[in-house]
Amino acid sequence: MKILIVEDHPKIRENIIKFFTLKSYVAEGAFNGEEALTKLSNSSYDIIILDINLPIMNGKDFLKILREKGNGVPIIALTSNSMLEDKLELFDLGVDDYLTKPFELLELEARVNALFKRKDKLMEQKILVRDLEINFSKHKIFKGKEEINISNKEYLIIEFLVKNAGLPKNKTEILEYAWGEREDNLNFSSVTLEAHISYIRKKFGKDFIKTIKGVGYVIDK
Repeated sequence: MKILIVEDHPKIRENIIKFFTLKSYVAEGAFNGEEALTKLSNSSYDIIILDINLPIMNGKDFLKILREKGNGVPIIALTSNSMLEDKLELFDLGVDDYLTKPFELLELEARVNALFKRKDKLMEQKILVRDLEINFSKHKIFKGKEEINISNKEYLIIEFLVKNAGLPKNKTEILEYAWGEREDNLNFSSVTLEAHISYIRKKFGKDFIKTIKGVGYVIDK
């Protein structure tokens, strides 16, 4: 699961990122609404944790823009305001859940998981690719009834390409999805990605992930 934490307070943001990273989630941060929109234009997320009181572009303005664009990513709002009218306004703007500050990280995790499960019920949890079954909710891949042993990074690479089946994706897009952030050393990153794709091809066949010269990689529909 990939989470974007939009929070201007550095310590709070980093604590949330660290908490979810230690729990094996992919977590990224953004300082305000503008930075969050930039990240969303370059990557996709399963859930957004959004502080409402943000500088430059606050959470409410961010919500309006995001929903007007038709982006339905689930959002949990963090607010210091406990007034009913404000909470109702947030729901009108398109949030799916909220937490009042201060909050416990374990409760935030519980709400994230509950929201993700609700989201899963609205979308297909399994997809068939050739003779493989990819289970998004369990992060597992099966051939018949046999589970294929793959690493977390290999799974995330496959998941991203399957979600974008038929659409070639470049190395930067794949790295951001599977590793959670833009890599500074592109040469090292490219070598790392190529190694993982090589491992995947050994397990699923060399044509499972195709190389589109000058563009990137693709899994056919």
